Amino acid sequence: MQKNITMKQLAHRILRKPFFGRFEVPWTWPQAIPQQGWEAVSIPVSAQHALAGYWKSAENAKATVVLAHPMGKSAKAFWLRYGHADLFIANGYNVLIYDANGFGESQGFSFQYPNDVYAAGVFAQNKAPELNVGLIGASFGAAWGLCSLAQANHPYKMAVLEGVFPTLPEFWKHYPVAHAVLQASNIVVPKFNRELNPLRKSGQIKQKPPILLMYSESDIYTPPIFGHKLKAALEPHTSVELHTVQSAEHTHIYRDQPEQYQARVLPFLTQHLL
Repeated sequence: MQKNITMKQLAHRILRKPFFGRFEVPWTWPQAIPQQGWEAVSIPVSAQHALAGYWKSAENAKATVVLAHPMGKSAKAFWLRYGHADLFIANGYNVLIYDANGFGESQGFSFQYPNDVYAAGVFAQNKAPELNVGLIGASFGAAWGLCSLAQANHPYKMAVLEGVFPTLPEFWKHYPVAHAVLQASNIVVPKFNRELNPLRKSGQIKQKPPILLMYSESDIYTPPIFGHKLKAALEPHTSVELHTVQSAEHTHIYRDQPEQYQARVLPFLTQHLL
């Protein structure tokens, strides 16, 4: 049995390399960001695996938000470096940031990233059971966050999803080696692309959480056409809004257009979490 487990782990590690190998680096708390008030937490995903995260309580908190990071070396530090975490805490929301498995401080064990988002939401709900929980995601985190909303009994009352791609091939086409591996995996393991498919999962959303989709006209990786495609798939199953800004880099609407971001996101949270 141990040999079988080891072989599975080895196969997973090898398959990850074309997609995420360059992002799997040692993680440290970002310089110049105060760590005071942040509590290190372990988020159980299964009996064998957990995710590394940090929790910070807002003063007189009115709800909780889980932040699902984009793909990158900074992992959960993305939300610290660009100010999202501070924004939400200052506006009365507890914040949970976490590393998806294989990123940052979380050991890699699965490609079922929607389960990571689901587990983080359950943890946040248990941490402050009297408060509603919302999801904030960007690109990688937003895609798997959307997929997690198709799981029964997910804890999320709403979601703000920036730069969601409809399918894996539509995103990875910019990376030829990874795209070729993905196409091969679709032949060998078709379930992989069926389960990790935000467009498909849009038709299976549970509990009707309102969703705000955000895109930038200048984003070459996840252009607004992706948002229109997902909005059409989501509308029969939940209320959905689509907001597009003219100019912002991929995953950086808050950094590049902070006024627009706050003007759309904060009222959306107030409307659907409080």
